[in-house]
Amino acid sequence: MSALPAARAAVRDLLNTLGTSRRTEWRTCFSTDGSEEPTGVAPVCPDEGHEEDDGSVYDCCAEPVIECDSYPMAAYLAALLNADRGAS
Repeated sequence: MSALPAARAAVRDLLNTLGTSRRTEWRTCFSTDGSEEPTGVAPVCPDEGHEEDDGSVYDCCAEPVIECDSYPMAAYLAALLNADRGAS
């Protein structure tokens, strides 16, 4: 098994222990106060009152929130996690 499939399997197992599933949709989010751009990732909030383009994290939002320290890294991680939603 190459490094990428092994890493995907490890992250899938980790996220399962944190209460998410492979079908979880991810978004970038403001995981730290004062950042100008969203530097974290979190599952898309299921609350109907949480607007889709609002990158804030509220009590209604699912865990985990993962800090990436940069917007480009957060956007990349969210894209990878979402691409893997359909991977076997």
